[in-house]
Amino acid sequence: MPEWLWAGIWGFVAGSALLIGAAVADIATLGKRTVAYIMAFGSGVLISALSFDLMAGADRRGDFDSPSIGFVGGAAVYSVLNWILLKHGAKGRKRSGGQQPSRRKTRAAAWPLKSALFSTAYQNQWLSA
Repeated sequence: MPEWLWAGIWGFVAGSALLIGAAVADIATLGKRTVAYIMAFGSGVLISALSFDLMAGADRRGDFDSPSIGFVGGAAVYSVLNWILLKHGAKGRKRSGGQQPSRRKTRAAAWPLKSALFSTAYQNQWLSA
């Protein structure tokens, strides 16, 4: 069987997981806590897969210390800035259901910093690859 056909078959199998998940979500009703656990697990798997991939590339190049310091330093900076944002009005952002905070309780100045954190992390991911 040609290689392109195998790639197409495996792409279909991988993509069908999305359709199966959508069908199950349409039929079943999950609680908010269950959905939160599933989302937390999925994001953890995604972050760990990215981290292992980037660190494996750094190890192949022979430089393991600099990327390790960068990973730990980046996590520390992100955590500290996230904590600062939580203290300045970002805590209630994107709550589920009817739990949205009033506009008066949030501070608009916090959102550019949060956006900069995410966009910088995303750009660094592609620059270091």
